[in-house]
Amino acid sequence: MKRIWVIILNFLMLTVPTLAWADAVKKASKLERKIDLANLSGLNHFFAKWYNDNLWVYATIATVLMGLVGLAIAAGTDIILKMIGMDVSKIEHHE
Repeated sequence: MKRIWVIILNFLMLTVPTLAWADAVKKASKLERKIDLANLSGLNHFFAKWYNDNLWVYATIATVLMGLVGLAIAAGTDIILKMIGMDVSKIEHHE
């Protein structure tokens, strides 16, 4: 009897998430958003067009761009700290 309950429980554990996923796919189509490009120009139009056309390309470019901005901020901070006389070299750890 215990074995039957285990089989039923395993079956439910496999089917319930599948049913929930199927319902989520129906609702996800309602969430699709497009940005109106009529009033945009320049970089705003450029990024909004990528967002509308291919969300994966937009996400990749946004991630790379954030990394580059972070590197630029770090490099600028290093330059400013060196100019005011602070040591910004790597710290050596002695154990």
